[in-house]
Amino acid sequence: MLARTLLLALASAVSLVTAQSIDPDSVPLSTRDQWCESQKSSCPLLCMQIPGASETPEHNDCNSKTLSYSCVCSNGQSPNASEYSQTIPYFVCTERNNQCVDNCNGVSSCQSACRQDNPCGAQDPKRYNITTTAVPSATPSASSTSGGDVIYNGFGSDATATPDKGIGARSLVLEIGQVYGAFALVAGFTAGFAVLL
Repeated sequence: MLARTLLLALASAVSLVTAQSIDPDSVPLSTRDQWCESQKSSCPLLCMQIPGASETPEHNDCNSKTLSYSCVCSNGQSPNASEYSQTIPYFVCTERNNQCVDNCNGVSSCQSACRQDNPCGAQDPKRYNITTTAVPSATPSASSTSGGDVIYNGFGSDATATPDKGIGARSLVLEIGQVYGAFALVAGFTAGFAVLL
């Protein structure tokens, strides 16, 4: 029990340090209230991304006055909220960039640097809840024999289907749509000109 209490205190301290990269009072309290509501709503969803955790967090709190927050999942782990949008680290990051842009006094290179040098949200997010599909090849590659790379397919295609079969069908549908779309566009222009004449 003492370990869990220490873990909660540590998670709160880390989130407080992360969240204090701007002066909380520089943001209207009503905006900070919305940020905290989004943070608390995101916590259960973030916990579902962690293996072994349920969607019911052990601790989920946010203080809009200080922008400190805590999200500890049922397995005792805290998700890295800076990898997601609609979280306190994301809102603080975007606000810090907005304040940086305001301080540039209209100098476009400075404004551009504010956002490019300080990207917000995930830069290389971990993929947790994904569909994995192993695609057989004629000759085993070094990565497939060593158990290395897995092919991630976000479209939920059937693992038994060949990759070209699904792509060919989608390409055909897109081509047909483009042809009919172009036909409809030409027909619309022709009808429009006919009405004008």
